[in-house]
Formats: sequence, structure tokens, C-alpha cells
Amino acid sequence: MEQRLVCDTVRDLLPMYIDHMTSEASNESITSHMADCGECRAVMEQMKQPVRVETAPEVKEFKKFMKKSKMSLFYWIMGAAAVIAVVTCFIVNLAIDKRLSWFYIVCAGILTAYAPAYVCIVSQKNRLEKALAVLSICTVLVIGVVQMVLYYQMGIGGLWFWDMGLPVTALWLLIVWIGAASHMLFRVNLFISIAIIAFLAVPGNVATHLLIGDYRGMEDIYANYMLDGMGNVIAAFVFLFIGIAFQARKGKKLEK
Repeated sequence: MEQRLVCDTVRDLLPMYIDHMTSEASNESITSHMADCGECRAVMEQMKQPVRVETAPEVKEFKKFMKKSKMSLFYWIMGAAAVIAVVTCFIVNLAIDKRLSWFYIVCAGILTAYAPAYVCIVSQKNRLEKALAVLSICTVLVIGVVQMVLYYQMGIGGLWFWDMGLPVTALWLLIVWIGAASHMLFRVNLFISIAIIAFLAVPGNVATHLLIGDYRGMEDIYANYMLDGMGNVIAAFVFLFIGIAFQARKGKKLEK
């Protein structure tokens, strides 16, 4: 019975003993008791373990609710902005031209801006791939809408979609996809991916001018390369150096 009372007293003092809040005399008594009492030593070791604080279910549910509410508010604001832009263009287009024409181009442009962003936000996995796929489809769509509106409704220009519009669009989408693939497959950072796109933009720019028939000879190709190509190369090297430095810094942090 006496030993039980001693153990209870020691265990009552253990929290202060662990926090170094007991007197020297108490410390000596507790230390002496610990040397002979395994049960009290086990209790002290258990008290020294870090306390795991778990979030209450109600708090977790409240956080989820707040997150969903913020996202819902964001969707409503973005949706309202899009609706206002569409309605405004609808009214202005009818008032000026007495028919709908460039209104369709505006709608296609808004869709191209909003759809990839929405897919990126709501997707749980592979956000970049899904958003880029939607952007690719919307880009081809907006180019097609521009062709139809300009030629068939406004009588401007010729039929350039199949000869120039689609090939040029496909070329630049391919360049962007190659840069994105470097990030998705090889896990390079964003700066290196941009550098790859900038490097590929040099031959892409030349190919674009060839597709639209803008070159008259090698002199034009050389002049275009010197003006646009060198700028792309310089930008590519800048982004490449930044990406390499960023990657090296990240590697050092992981080693620590």
C-alpha cells in the first residue's frame, strides 16, 4: 500500500519533472524512485512521447465546406464575367452590323480561355495533360470559327483554314506538346520546358513562314532567322540556365 502511494505521488509529479519544474530535492527523490520502479519509468517514457493532435471530424468537414464554397464562388464570378462579355458582344454586334458575325469569334475565344482553366481546376490527376488537350481542341475550334465568320459572313479574305490555318496551328500545338511532354515524362521544371519550346520555336517560325508562303528566297529565311530566331535562342538559353539552377537548388535541398 505504501509503495502504491509513492508511485501515485511520483506519477503526479512526472509532468512537472519532465518539464524541469520540480525542486532539486524532488528531482533526487523521483530519480531514485525511477531506478527501482519499472512501471513508473514506463509511464514517464509514455509521457515523453509527442502528443498526436487529430483534427476533429467537425473541423475537417467545415474546412471541406469552406473550400467548396470558395471554389463555388470563384466559378460563379468567372461564369458571370463570361456571361456579361457574351451578352455585351451580342448586343453591340447586333446594334452595329444588324446581324451576328464577330460575336461568334468572341464566344469561341472565351471558351478557349475558360475551358482549359476549368478542366485544370476540377481535375484531380493529370491536370496539365487534360488542360492542354482541351486547349488544343479549343484552339482549332476558334481558328475554324474565325475562318467561317470572316469568309462566309463578312466576306473578308479567302479559304485559308485547310491550307494554312490548320497546318500552322498543328505545328505550334506540336511544339507546345513537346515542351509539356518533357515536363510530364522527364519531370523537368517549368523553366526547362519553356526553354525547349523557345528552341523549337526557331524552326517552327521558319516552317510557319514557309507554310504561308512568306519567303521569296534564302535571303528572307536568313533575315527572319536573324531577327526572330536569335531572340528565341537567347530567351531559350536564359530559361535553360534558370531551370538548371532551380533544379540544382532543389537537389541540394533534397540531399539535406
